[in-house]
Amino acid sequence: MAPNPDQAEDTFDIARAMLRSRTIRQLADLARDEISKLTPLSDYEALRLQCAIEIGRRAGIAGKGTVTKINGPRDVAMLFEYLEDAKEEHFCTLLLTSQKTVLAVRTVHIGTVNQSLVSPAAVFRDAIRETAASIVVVHNHPSGNPEPSDEDVLITLRLASAGNMLCIPLDDHVIIGHHKYVSLRERGHVRPEP
Repeated sequence: MAPNPDQAEDTFDIARAMLRSRTIRQLADLARDEISKLTPLSDYEALRLQCAIEIGRRAGIAGKGTVTKINGPRDVAMLFEYLEDAKEEHFCTLLLTSQKTVLAVRTVHIGTVNQSLVSPAAVFRDAIRETAASIVVVHNHPSGNPEPSDEDVLITLRLASAGNMLCIPLDDHVIIGHHKYVSLRERGHVRPEP
């Protein structure tokens, strides 16, 4: 079936109007029913638009290449860039070899993070299984502001202490925000083992 040129022009007009009223990030956060209310698109067309936005977002991340070695918090932030847009907190563990290459990435918890949910046992379980030389923990702040809370600092200190006892040091705790990150090592909350 040949595409209708008038329909294609209507689609471009809709896209232009949406981009005038919102940023790409705001469009990506819209639910399908919100897209349907804002445009003359059917639910099916709104779903297609959501899919196209998600494919574009993932293509943008993939174009930056895959991080396989961690030289610092910037590499961690690049590896976990996909968490910038997450609507819930994700607490993840990055398992590393002694050469700081990535062994594995594990999601420990999704949802509100607190000390009881992010226990040392949950964080270090896979590190022990995979014989990781060290770990980095990462979580996102859905608000977009990566500034650490008092709870984030307490969790970091607790995990660093557990890592020292297990001989699997905590290299860093990186908090992901919108186009920003904070390294708790750089802030002085993670110190090398004595």
